[in-house]
Order: sequence, then C-alpha cells, then structure tokens
Amino acid sequence: MYDLTLIKQNGSAYVDSREVAAFIGKRHHHLLRDIERYIEVIDSSSIETKIGVNDFFLESSYKDSIGRTLPCYLLSKMACELIANKLTGEKGILFTSLYVSKFNEMEAAERAQLQARSTTPQLKVFNTAIRNVLGGYAKTYATPDEVMDFLRGAYKPFGIDVIHEKGAHYLTARGIAMLCGMLSETGRPHGHAAASIIGRLNIAPEHMAIIPYGMMGISVRYDEHVLEEVRRWIADNGCPSDIPHLDFEYHICYDPNWLFLYNEHVGGDYSYTTKHR
Repeated sequence: MYDLTLIKQNGSAYVDSREVAAFIGKRHHHLLRDIERYIEVIDSSSIETKIGVNDFFLESSYKDSIGRTLPCYLLSKMACELIANKLTGEKGILFTSLYVSKFNEMEAAERAQLQARSTTPQLKVFNTAIRNVLGGYAKTYATPDEVMDFLRGAYKPFGIDVIHEKGAHYLTARGIAMLCGMLSETGRPHGHAAASIIGRLNIAPEHMAIIPYGMMGISVRYDEHVLEEVRRWIADNGCPSDIPHLDFEYHICYDPNWLFLYNEHVGGDYSYTTKHR
C-alpha cells in the first residue's frame, strides 16, 4: 500500500511528487508535465493574485537506480489540494483523505509541541501554588473526593489528568532516574537530576499526570514516553556527569546494573561505589 511521507523544508511540510504519482496511479513524468503546466499558470497570474509558486511547488531532484540525477517536485498541502481537485472517483477520495490526514497529524503534533513549550515553565510555578493552596485546603476538613475534584478543575486547563495512586502506570522523576541508572554520588537514584532533564524536554501534557498524596501535596508523574525521551537526551548528550539546574549542577554517575544490584540488596545498604562514564 502506498503512503505519503512529509518532508520538512524551510519551516514548511511537503510531499515528494514521486510518492504522489505512485499513489494516484500516474507516471511520474506525466505528473511533472501537469505540475509544470500549473506553475506556468500560477506564474502568469502571480502579479494580480499575489500567489507564489513556492506556496505550492519546490523544485527538487533525486538519483535513480543507475545514478542519474532526475527532477522531481516537493508539493505543499495546497498543491496536493490542487491535484486532488483534478482527480475523480475513488482515487480522488483516497488521495484527499490521505494527504489531509497526514498534514493534520503534523499540524496537531506541532501545536502540541508549542503548547508544551509554553506550558512547562507555567506548570512549575502552578504546582508550587497548588501545594500552598492545599496546605490551607486541609484546614477546611475537605474530603479526599473534594480534593480530587478541586485538583481536576485546577489542572483541566493544562490538559493534565489527576488520578488516584492505585493502579496508576506512571513514574516519578526518581523512578525514571532509577530506570536510567542515574545515581547520586552516594549511589541512589537522582530524582532531582532526572526532573531537571525532564524540564528541558518540554513534555506534552498527555504524557503527565498529577497524583495527590494525603491532604497536603501532589506528585507529578510521567509515562513511558517521558522515560524514553530522558534516555534519548542522556545518549544524545554523551551521558553527562553534570546536569545544569538553575545556578548550580547536579553531579551524577551512571550504572546500568543498578536495578540488579538494588534487587540484590533490598532492605540493605545500597551506597556502593560507581564510576563516571
């Protein structure tokens, strides 16, 4: 089954004319001929309509199986719409549904990233404020259910779920540090360092949850996507032994065998020596 791959260039998304031709069942050189005719019309009317060819098509090239450099085009969402309007029947319907879904998925992902970038710093301040509010809330003798209702309403604008501890498949920052083998100099999981990394990743709200504990506090939890992002950040940055945080640094060690050693010494002293990688 044919698919369309989005290509980001100059801040915009395009699809390769070869993939479009394959999907709509047209020879690539025939599609190129059509595109060149569209470009000619757009060019001739651009002065009056202020429509630019680059809003639709970008010239590109590729190498074929025998090493020849051949022309192709990158098509924007508007270009796909232009081509889809010329198609009839099942091909037109399928092509339209595919390119619309692909571009919409990309736009939704970009909106989520923008939301995460704007939400992360606000959320840190908000969490502190909520903890302070809960301190006074406890004096009202509110029930656990009332606390949950309050928290759900408070975090709803962020799109973050508030859930009960029981049965929740989420990780604390310390749990992420443990699974990444990030240890303090005393050999224990360094949750603060993991939290500092998480703060740099601009995590989208759907990968987070708030869990209340007692009547006075909240715990921010993360799903496995965040765990993988932290692992990727550590690898991409060469397993740094110093993690910047505000005006100081957390000093950490890495030991991928930490979980094994922890299980071997449950209830004992885990402050064994580790070496920096």
